[in-house]
Amino acid sequence: MAPAQEHTFDEEPLPQAVVFDCDFVINVLHENEDFHEECARFAGRLLEGGVGVVYSNLLRVDFWQGWRRAVNLRGLPAEIGGEPVRIRDAARQREEWYQLGDEYLKLFLGLYDRYEVRVGPRLLDRAVKLMGRYNLGSHDACLAAIAFHTDVLDIVSLDKDFQRVDGIHLWNNDIPGRRRAGRRR
Repeated sequence: MAPAQEHTFDEEPLPQAVVFDCDFVINVLHENEDFHEECARFAGRLLEGGVGVVYSNLLRVDFWQGWRRAVNLRGLPAEIGGEPVRIRDAARQREEWYQLGDEYLKLFLGLYDRYEVRVGPRLLDRAVKLMGRYNLGSHDACLAAIAFHTDVLDIVSLDKDFQRVDGIHLWNNDIPGRRRAGRRR
């Protein structure tokens, strides 16, 4: 079993299409995330290069969880939050924050030539096999299954677990390695 081939965000030739993982998208869209600047630059490079984007219907669900964590830890990004609004009802304020995040995600994805893959029984069966083979979490296994299903083997993710997946090209800018070395987070 050979590891994934890892790529940096700068200078390497771009693929025709990539699969987006949620952690990359969160880092692009939330300006207070540790790797925002380099992820946002790469997202811009992908857009300028006309790179197509593949994602699953699960991205939105995964994004909500990541956005919730980011907003709870760091607040709303200034570019979409504007002036803080005083709402006495915390649940209503959270609902507004998450709706803003959901709209932000839709606007971001709308910039790209994109293809949404619906995760159904066949992909889930393949994901279970990938979970076992590479010791992946369920969302990561679904993402790998989508990559293999669509033959878009270039995945943009900050998750170190994809490093174990044979046959993929992992665009991660060595962020997992920097995390392990304790340079960030």
